[in-house]
Amino acid sequence: MTNIESFTRQLIHQAAAAGASDIHLLPSYSEASLYFRIHGRLELSDTYSAAFAHRLITHLKFRAGMDIGERRRPQDGSLTYRSLHPPVHLRFSTMPSERMESFSIRLLPQTFQFTLPQLFLTSTTTRSFEDVLNSRKGLVLLTGATGSGKSTTLYAMLEHLLASQSQRIITIEDPIELRVPGCIQTEVNEKAGLTYASLLKASMRHDPDVIMIGEIRDAETAQLALRAALTGHLVLTTLHAGSTFGVLRRLLDLGLSKTDLLETTTFVAHQRLIPTTSLSSPGRLALFDFSTQKDIHSMLHSNKPLDSPRINEQLRRGYALGLFGKEAFAGAEA
Repeated sequence: MTNIESFTRQLIHQAAAAGASDIHLLPSYSEASLYFRIHGRLELSDTYSAAFAHRLITHLKFRAGMDIGERRRPQDGSLTYRSLHPPVHLRFSTMPSERMESFSIRLLPQTFQFTLPQLFLTSTTTRSFEDVLNSRKGLVLLTGATGSGKSTTLYAMLEHLLASQSQRIITIEDPIELRVPGCIQTEVNEKAGLTYASLLKASMRHDPDVIMIGEIRDAETAQLALRAALTGHLVLTTLHAGSTFGVLRRLLDLGLSKTDLLETTTFVAHQRLIPTTSLSSPGRLALFDFSTQKDIHSMLHSNKPLDSPRINEQLRRGYALGLFGKEAFAGAEA
């Protein structure tokens, strides 16, 4: 094993042990700074000479099957580190800059990180999620900021479905972040004509019970997701919006009718991550402002959002347990 290979291995192991979600190599004029993103925050790990950083980037690009001679265009690549337990899938991304390439690595542990009960602060939230999944039909939507843990929640929902019921589950992802035994997982590849919409059409001809769509990005995918829910499938997906009410407004903007939403949309949850102050449980906790089918009907009929007592209940419980301070109330309710 060469020195650069040994260094790369040590770097990945160090990042995984620290619980980093990302590694960033940020170039400047004479050096490059290495950052780990831990619990949503960038932390400086080390600084290297420009020459060593270039060697490191070249080695990583080679390992990921990227073009080591191409530095003028963005590139993507991936590989899986099986020497870690559990194995970690790595997604690589380069971005050209003035002096050298900027390099980023996303770390994706290949194991379920949480079950549904482990995700939630209150039993009410757990039961609400489990009830809608056990109904085995309807459109279930998650929303939240980038990095708020939506994918983690989706995979926890799949884990619940696989553990509790015998079902045929098809996922459409961009990209696949976690290999899930028992699911048929497909990956978007627009260069090959495999879009969310085309894969969703194919999925509905493949006798699914559950379809998980990584994200609704356009009107065609929204219409197809609605059709899948109308024909008796359970559809799990995400959508970019600022609230549960914002999800409904966004679907209406994408051309879905209020009547269709009333008939199919069974659950909407807005997810937020709150930093903890507990020394025994460092990191971030997920809080959920969720709307049941009854809430959804009320919002669609009144055309206005509901208050969020459920998130208040989670905040009060977390505060009582010493998981975060009073400042979390203002941050979560803003």
